Amino acid sequence: MVKIWKFNRFHIVSILFILVAVVIVSRLFYLQVIKGEYYRELSDRNYMKVFITNPPRGRIYDRNGVLLAYDIPTFQLICFPYILKKNHSVEEFKHNLEKYLNITLTQKQEEMISKNLHPTVVVKKELTQDQVFRFWNYSYLFNGLYIEVVPKRVYTEYANYLPHVIGYVGYPSEKDLNKNPTLNINMLIGKAGVEKIYDHILRGKPGEKTVLVDAMGRQKKILWEEEPEKGNDIYLTIDIRLQKIAYESFKESGKESGAVVIVDPKTYEILTLLSYPTYDLQKFYQGMTLEEWKQLTTNKYKPLLNKAFSGLYPPGSIYKPLVSLVALENGVITPQTKILSKGEFSIGKYVYKNWDKRGCGYIDVSHALEMSCDTFYYQLGLRVGAESISKYTRLFGVGEKLNPDIETKSGIVPDKTWKKKVLKTSWFHGDTVNLSIGQGYLVITPFEATKMVLPIINGGYVLKPNILKSYFDNKTQRLVHIQKEIIRKMEFKSYNVEAVKYGMYKVVYGYAGTAKVMGTVPIKNAGKTGTAQVYTYATRHKKYHRWDLRDHAWFVSFLPYDDPKYLTAVFVEHGESGGKVAAPIAASILRKAYYQKVID
Repeated sequence: MVKIWKFNRFHIVSILFILVAVVIVSRLFYLQVIKGEYYRELSDRNYMKVFITNPPRGRIYDRNGVLLAYDIPTFQLICFPYILKKNHSVEEFKHNLEKYLNITLTQKQEEMISKNLHPTVVVKKELTQDQVFRFWNYSYLFNGLYIEVVPKRVYTEYANYLPHVIGYVGYPSEKDLNKNPTLNINMLIGKAGVEKIYDHILRGKPGEKTVLVDAMGRQKKILWEEEPEKGNDIYLTIDIRLQKIAYESFKESGKESGAVVIVDPKTYEILTLLSYPTYDLQKFYQGMTLEEWKQLTTNKYKPLLNKAFSGLYPPGSIYKPLVSLVALENGVITPQTKILSKGEFSIGKYVYKNWDKRGCGYIDVSHALEMSCDTFYYQLGLRVGAESISKYTRLFGVGEKLNPDIETKSGIVPDKTWKKKVLKTSWFHGDTVNLSIGQGYLVITPFEATKMVLPIINGGYVLKPNILKSYFDNKTQRLVHIQKEIIRKMEFKSYNVEAVKYGMYKVVYGYAGTAKVMGTVPIKNAGKTGTAQVYTYATRHKKYHRWDLRDHAWFVSFLPYDDPKYLTAVFVEHGESGGKVAAPIAASILRKAYYQKVID
């Protein structure tokens, strides 16, 4: 009896699977064994390489269109380790590089090439014209190498007047690459200053090019290419003319360290932001010797620190206009109230002295500002209370980053809660006395000195500070302007504000004024000096009047008096006297700016 097999669906699928598997195995055998050598030779003759083309960064201009930073094209030598080692030994390659191109491989580069640690290795950046010429003449000796055009950042001579503002660029770290996958290791990104803050505007979009190269590393054909998109140009609020004058005036003063800030009180645009001493921006970007780097990092005047935004110092008497307005607004005093202010003031066994031992007599708040009378403010502070003073100080924006993009630090505004939390101790009357004259635990950045005056002279507005005025959007082909932003509005009685402003006017033009040098400025102005104690006089004299133990010098001013357009803060680290050191620097800046028709 013959048994008949019945094929079901399972058998049919199994047979088809076996047939497909036999075909695939046969094809693989043909390609890898029979034709393997042929295809290996073919692949050795041509390679596809993908190049990331870095975009030029946007240019940086000042508010008037003066160029501060831009890109130029440079040439760099790229190596494909896989192709190179098929044509040369590493030793032969090193020899040819040194002999014909005067280039020496570093140990790290040699290791990367020898071990194929990366598909491409940058052999040399910024080739000279002679090196490019010799490379093409001797290209047969450099199979597996390729010249790539890359942008280089250039900072103009004007940029050296504001290196802390401009910042610098560099290549991304591993952290940068992990954080932003659109970056590549050979792409320049902002590392500090506005180069970093506005990197997303300046950077642009990389291009990509797929190239067919032969076994010698020579380009045969561009298979596909996407052009890079240039970054957007930005315009800063900085007026480089005013910045240059501020730099020159500070340098001429002979003082070693400090900061100058000038803003427009109506918009809070930053017109000048100087941290002194400065450093060579181009050299910092391109590289410096170990000795040069050591000099920068060990310099006691800290040239790398942006003191305007990152330094924290007691403000001293420039705090008194704010305290005056707080007392007036709280009804503790009126503009006509007079307080007897002697040469010293006592709380129990503790004695607090006036800077002028003769005292001030019966004076009102305007005259107290004119004379910078400490004993007046000791009594005023106790009447107002530390909580109220600290509350208003914060409302002015001190201790708060009104623009976190540009403000790296903010000051400390102490009160009872702060002291209990940080120092684990109670607040005493002596703390209030010290706070009332800008001493004790209160510290601010030099930029925050402008915050303490701004609402007094602009109608009570607390504004967001800006250092970016506008940028040119390449996609829309439009100039995008940064608008003024109001953070809050404080309501002050006009007669209280006038009493404070008049006191600051008397600082310049009054008989007992502490900044008479500002009277040499051709524009009617007002201001306040400050001398902030760092250590006790006994400590200072014991240590031979050492620089780092001396008092800090401050001066804040605004002009024109009747319609302020410029608010200036000058800080001189360990400058000893606001009236004798900081105010003359401010006067020098504003005089030069007026006569050079930079301000009016």
